[in-house]
Amino acid sequence: MKIKFDLKNCYGIGALVEEMEYKEGKGNTAILYAPNGTMKTSLTKTFKQLIAGKEPCDELYTNRVSSASITIDGDAIDKDNTYVFVNSDADGSKQISTFLANADLKAEYDAIYQQLDGAKKALKKKVKQIAKSSDCEEEIQTAFKRQEGDNYFDCLQEVKDRLLGELDALEGYDFKFNDVFEKGGKVKDFIRENQATIERYFEKYIELIQGSHFFSSAAKFGTSQANSLLKSVGDNRYFQAGHRFELGGEEVPKSISSKKDMEDVINGEMQRIFADDDIKAMFEDLESKLDKNQSLKGFKDVIQAYPELIPELVDYDEFERKILRGYLKQCEAELNTLTELYAAKKDELKDIVRRANEERSQWEKVIDLFNSRFFVPFTLDLQNKSDILLSAKSPVLQFLYQDGGDAPIRQEQKTLVENLSAGEKKAFFILQNIFELEARRANGQQTLLVFDDIADSFDYKNKYAIIEYINDLAKDGNFKILILTHNFDFYRTVVSRLQAKIAKVVTRKEDRTIVLTPAFAQPDILKRRLLHNITQRKAFIACIPFARNIIDYTNGDTDEYKLLTACLHLKKNEPGSKEITLSQVLDVVKEVFKAAKDKADDMTFLADNYWDAIMQEADDILNDDNEIDIVNKLVLSMAIRLRGEDYMNSQLTDAQKQEIEAGNNLTSSTLTVFKKYHIVDKEAECLVMDRVLMLTSENIHINNFMFEPLVDISILHLKQLYNEVKALVP
Repeated sequence: MKIKFDLKNCYGIGALVEEMEYKEGKGNTAILYAPNGTMKTSLTKTFKQLIAGKEPCDELYTNRVSSASITIDGDAIDKDNTYVFVNSDADGSKQISTFLANADLKAEYDAIYQQLDGAKKALKKKVKQIAKSSDCEEEIQTAFKRQEGDNYFDCLQEVKDRLLGELDALEGYDFKFNDVFEKGGKVKDFIRENQATIERYFEKYIELIQGSHFFSSAAKFGTSQANSLLKSVGDNRYFQAGHRFELGGEEVPKSISSKKDMEDVINGEMQRIFADDDIKAMFEDLESKLDKNQSLKGFKDVIQAYPELIPELVDYDEFERKILRGYLKQCEAELNTLTELYAAKKDELKDIVRRANEERSQWEKVIDLFNSRFFVPFTLDLQNKSDILLSAKSPVLQFLYQDGGDAPIRQEQKTLVENLSAGEKKAFFILQNIFELEARRANGQQTLLVFDDIADSFDYKNKYAIIEYINDLAKDGNFKILILTHNFDFYRTVVSRLQAKIAKVVTRKEDRTIVLTPAFAQPDILKRRLLHNITQRKAFIACIPFARNIIDYTNGDTDEYKLLTACLHLKKNEPGSKEITLSQVLDVVKEVFKAAKDKADDMTFLADNYWDAIMQEADDILNDDNEIDIVNKLVLSMAIRLRGEDYMNSQLTDAQKQEIEAGNNLTSSTLTVFKKYHIVDKEAECLVMDRVLMLTSENIHINNFMFEPLVDISILHLKQLYNEVKALVP
């Protein structure tokens, strides 16, 4: 695979014209080390824009003309051949269903579900028209689910089988379903708070029903059932066809042959019931309480229009089931079509689920991988595997959070993420990406994977976990890996563990051109870059901080330690920094590094004065175009600090110099005294010395043989500071 970049004015990248080739047998991993502010974010954003089919630009200098092309083997990148690992919240759940079964099982399911889907949509559309606010799929499944594992189709089958039997169904009401059965639970809360009033209402209602010559509590034929009956003959066609109702009450007509006769009987009986003083008083009590809660206005409107429904509120859940059965009864043709089709395919679907459940599905492997490798205070599982397969629902990930020895508690994703540390959030977001990547792996999808600072904010355990996962991906022939990082330790680990054969350092020229320079083939800088080149004067000088630290750790404050300290700090005696020769330095260094002893005869610079040599090397580095060489940065840092201390000492009197504390913080102590006497008259110089202390100390002490501070700092900053300090020396 060959990747070609041809970018101009893309989010701060002035120009990038480079190519990288993953050669057969040379591994599938490339890594670019890019100090912060160089190009990582800009390149990642460019990748994302091109994948999305959008044109990158320069968002700050909008007048700059931009152009962008990134190709893989001559083809433009797109969402199919390139994936950028997302370092923020990402929803990988849409890919989980890819893992529920193997490709053959999924194909069988898709073919059946496609047949069911048309009939399902027709039913849901009609239900929504009747309910005026919802297709009620979730409510139907919740209301009529008889056992764990029942899906929407099973619940519809349950309703259909019993709909024309013993179960009541309330029809003909034209209120909005969500006004009475809203998901927030406010109506249910109101009913619970006023349960006593509603139950007294119900008792009085039953008492009045029992005294009716038309209604019957024993037969469960009350006002709501009568209202439904009246609406079912509302167009009068039943009577126009010559049919009639024969009534059984003694005080009502024996036969009804018109809609008007029916209305007169029912309305007369209902007026008698709802005109009762006790009923009216309880209704007004409920109404006044509803007036105080504007969020229940829709519910209030419903019971004002249909007071006969108030008794149904005694059993709110059963009331909802009656209403839902009423909807489905009005959609009987569509219900029959769907349930009959499902009945014909049900055994096939169950067999697919059975076979899928018998397999160790890929999603389980993804979750096991995450739970076992990443160190986070939660584990996760997938709740609704069968629902995803049969109902095409979004997967529901279940999170179990555990802190200390307390029992694990279930947490919603939003709450969980809000309470995780930055590193733990990063691990969670990695999980979302893993689902996407494993879907591509399962599909055999050839993909370039781009990782931008993937280990940022991680502790070491999780950093190594993601490296091992990337290593797994790199071993898969479908993936080529491109890692962008500003963390040198991460870079070094990737190069050594993943055997990345393409390793480059990103540098940014003054004209904003980005250049990819071959990086350290081996991340052991001390051995490969310094000791290997110790016969070069510059590399020899750069070894001094290492040798000094080793002597400090092994022998302590010896004469050899003091001599090398005088190479890093300005000393007037024991010995003086400006009088040391490189031959004296070699006598110490060769006892520490065997390479110095073995190659001493090849060193042509041993007679040189150390001070003159390091300053000459620093001057030469100013003209060196190599912006990444660790030796250049190390020597320049050493020269800057020596010149800085030399300048501050030149401005202090002998008496003032006596206030400088000897010890490990010589530069800091010298600066403190310098500021004490010159903070007013040499304010600008004090600021320069602040930068000397800030930029060079950690570099020269090499951070316990770690290189991040020195590698990350731009050589341009060091060059500028060196010139500023050099200009101060009289």
